[in-house]
Amino acid sequence: MTFLVLAVALVVLLIVGLPAAFALGVSSEIYLAVTRGIDSIPWSVLAQRTLYGLDNFSLLAIPLFLLVGRLMNESGMTQRLFGFANSLVGRWRGGLGQVTVLSGVIMAGMSGSAVADAAGLGSIAIKPMEEQGYDADFATGLVAGVSLIGPIIPPSVPAVLYAILAGTSVNAVLIAGIIPGLLMGLSFMIYVAIMARRRNYPVVPNLTWDKVWQGLRQGFLPLMTPVILIGGMLSGVFTATEAAAVASFYALIIAVFVYRSLSWKKVWAVLKKTTIDSSVVMFILGVSNIFTWILTGARIPQTLSSYIFGITHNYWLILLMVSGLLLFLGCFVSSIVSINLLTPIIVPLIVAAGGNAIHFGVFMILILMIGELTPPFGMVIFALMRVTGLSMARVVRAALPFYMPVFVVIIAIAVFPEIVTWLPQMLMH
Repeated sequence: MTFLVLAVALVVLLIVGLPAAFALGVSSEIYLAVTRGIDSIPWSVLAQRTLYGLDNFSLLAIPLFLLVGRLMNESGMTQRLFGFANSLVGRWRGGLGQVTVLSGVIMAGMSGSAVADAAGLGSIAIKPMEEQGYDADFATGLVAGVSLIGPIIPPSVPAVLYAILAGTSVNAVLIAGIIPGLLMGLSFMIYVAIMARRRNYPVVPNLTWDKVWQGLRQGFLPLMTPVILIGGMLSGVFTATEAAAVASFYALIIAVFVYRSLSWKKVWAVLKKTTIDSSVVMFILGVSNIFTWILTGARIPQTLSSYIFGITHNYWLILLMVSGLLLFLGCFVSSIVSINLLTPIIVPLIVAAGGNAIHFGVFMILILMIGELTPPFGMVIFALMRVTGLSMARVVRAALPFYMPVFVVIIAIAVFPEIVTWLPQMLMH
């Protein structure tokens, strides 16, 4: 019953609009005040737990991942990648739609953020599609759906957080997202091809091999950023943190000295924005470690496992129940907060039921990403509202058809876990 105090306090604080990090901290203090007495709250322990939650070398990858994405967007390198993708697949029916998907897959290997990909890709893809006769809703919905690939293919901020909280390999969880991310890209391409034929969307004319070569020359250096990030981890040359550091330095050199598209003043602005974004994530992670400490001390994961196993031992039923919880929670809180809240509770349950922590990590992140496209708190929705000027209702309506390719991949990786686990097992053993 005392845990009910913690849960109710957290829900009430979130509903009244208190920021997630403060809601986690205040609800934890309310729980300790009720269980120990207000005069017996161990403030020094709370401070230690907060700092302990940030004492992990792998966490350095988060600000570096965010920095890579901002440097690419602010320097105009995403436009070069869009041009390269256009030279490859623009000749197909619905070519610009296919270009948007391919660009999203490439950008996913740089930013690790659905919101950053939605803002960056939306600013360069939606208007050209509308000018070529695509429906505004189709163009907006496609960018919204494709942006969800960002946190699946490494680099991925949610994957780093999950791996640390689940006590598993950061590299393994990041690598595990590669094949599901590529499958998402393929499913979006198939959907675009079907809709393009039904609606007779145009083909970009006069795309020759000379233009392909020109697009490759313009996009080659930016294209090397995901090669450094992903290739470095796949080959074992870099850890995730080291790969992020090298890729950040590489992107900075290209933006400032090669293309000269960023002045040092703009670089400073990028660093400040990255610092602010990183501090938000780190603050949530630090405070959530107090929450996790309380959950562990109260034996909540064990209690939940006993309760669930009292109902069923069937892994698929348990996974279905967990999926419903993730979908529900994802509608109301960010994926970062959901991962911090649920990973210490749910992962022991999944593992005890016979699941794999690395497989479940990708599965969990993919489901939570749907929450980024659902009102009232979907951050991708707000990003696209700023880019397009459309209302929230229209952006949500535009995105609804593009849930289908995402759900296809979710079902596929649930039924065939090897889609997720095969690559990290092969490369890391």
